[in-house]
Amino acid sequence: MQNSRFTQSLVSLFLIVGILIFVNIISSFYYSDLDLTEDKRFTLNPATLNLVAELDEVLTIEVLLEGDFPSSFKRLQNATADLLSKFRSQNSSIQIRWVDPMSGNEEENVANGEALGKDGIYPINLTNSARGGNVRSAMLAFPYAIIRYKQQKRIIPLLETTGGYNKDYTRMEAINPSINLLEYKFANAIQKLERKSRPRMVLMTGHGELQRPWTESLEAAMFEYYDYARLNLNDVTHIDTNIHVVIIPKPIRPFPEQHLFMIDQYMMNGGNVIWLVDPLNMEADSLKRAGAFMPNEHKLDISNFLFNYGVRINPNLISDWECSVIPVNVSPTPENPQIESRKWFYHPKAYPYMTPLDAQETGHNTIQHPIVQNIDFVDTRYPASIDTIKTVNYIKKTPLLRTSQYSKVQYPPVRVSIDIMDKGLEQSSFKKGNQTIAVLLEGSFSSYYKNRVSAEMLAGLKKLGQPFKAEGVPGKMIVIADGDIAKNALDPTNRRKPTPLPLGVNPFDGYNYGNKDFLMNCMEYMIDNKGIIAARNKEIKLRPLDQERAFVEETKWQLINMVLPIFVLAIFGILYGFWRRNRFGN
Repeated sequence: MQNSRFTQSLVSLFLIVGILIFVNIISSFYYSDLDLTEDKRFTLNPATLNLVAELDEVLTIEVLLEGDFPSSFKRLQNATADLLSKFRSQNSSIQIRWVDPMSGNEEENVANGEALGKDGIYPINLTNSARGGNVRSAMLAFPYAIIRYKQQKRIIPLLETTGGYNKDYTRMEAINPSINLLEYKFANAIQKLERKSRPRMVLMTGHGELQRPWTESLEAAMFEYYDYARLNLNDVTHIDTNIHVVIIPKPIRPFPEQHLFMIDQYMMNGGNVIWLVDPLNMEADSLKRAGAFMPNEHKLDISNFLFNYGVRINPNLISDWECSVIPVNVSPTPENPQIESRKWFYHPKAYPYMTPLDAQETGHNTIQHPIVQNIDFVDTRYPASIDTIKTVNYIKKTPLLRTSQYSKVQYPPVRVSIDIMDKGLEQSSFKKGNQTIAVLLEGSFSSYYKNRVSAEMLAGLKKLGQPFKAEGVPGKMIVIADGDIAKNALDPTNRRKPTPLPLGVNPFDGYNYGNKDFLMNCMEYMIDNKGIIAARNKEIKLRPLDQERAFVEETKWQLINMVLPIFVLAIFGILYGFWRRNRFGN
């Protein structure tokens, strides 16, 4: 009897060990996990997984985040490691290296810093604060990754740097947006490396559009990732359908009929267009000279054209209580200037539509679109409002940017004066609510010239060997009622040779707005056929501890976590002993 029980126990032991070995072997070949989190933080976008799985050569990822960092910054380090381990499980040709550029002696560290600086990789200062706010330690960190694939490389900034120049990157509120965008940044970089040809982008000219140095920052960003050029419609007879995106930055002169026809037929062939339009000729220089200005409507001759596609840019000015600042001389005597920063209501801070003010209370988004997901405020200058129009063909219309609920709308004739700053306006006087200033249109558009194409237009198409298209194939159009969103500022401290600032940097309040991210996302969305940009929709909710309460109740929770499990286990052991005594005592 005893031998039988011993044999049975031995068989059970070997069976359990065998099952564990088998499961371990299988798990080494097949990776799987179960994501039970509410925000699906450990689930990757299917397009990302497919992109990684299809890589046919070795891809090397060098992460410059090796080291012991403050706890909040360590979250970024751990999130990066988790993401890359998932990439590695999808494709064994991905090689990952963790590097600490400051791990050598002083001479080696200086050389490493200089070499990284040539690639645009610069360190940030991290401070690890002890309780009570006393600084415990300071260190340098390089929050970047370098991806190499097929003799190419891409630099990925792992840390989001929009916001003020003096941002505290050890705060979880600063780290969380960076964690949200990790998957998209890596997937987007891999997609750019994997592309066999660079997408073609053009900035249109011929109607007084923005030129350098005002587009210096935008052009530099486009040149880095795309096959970029300028296109003057006065020099061409048609817009090449191989151009992926046409950008029209702040035109100020009328569009001739032949130019509108070229844009129309480009759209009918599946082209994508981004309009950045100021309906009124409101310029800061005019205001500086006289202190007041009465803007007139720009005669662009595009109102009916855009109306056909489903939008109307209203000829108005939006002022908003939530706005940026400008420098103002408040001195009563011109001999002794006294400059102060004052709120300028005609420079609203545009909100992404997926973060309405009420979302701060409800936690829910009204519209969640990857173009505006996880971007900062967009800095605007004298924007106008946009209405959407019902069209014959179904066109999907998605608002992207809006002003705050404390907005006001003014129509010409209107006098814009610096004196408005001295009137003591209250928030309650801005009553018009949110105003849409950017809209995405998607679908198969109908031609503006569907029933009005001229013989001259048809003859021009015949010379090109192209038919007239009355109905289009699917395309996209984004209409933005502020041309200055694409305009970078100039450094005011260098008067002899003004230096262009990065797009979105406001020199007056020191804030780095989301203008560049917004426009680059617009372009990426228009050319993204694989759905990689959907990874921007990942939103890991921040659930921070109450630091004051955690400090006060630290001992209590330590006792609960350490003593309570032992106490429960002891009670269970005593009760189990009583049960065995009663069960087997006889």
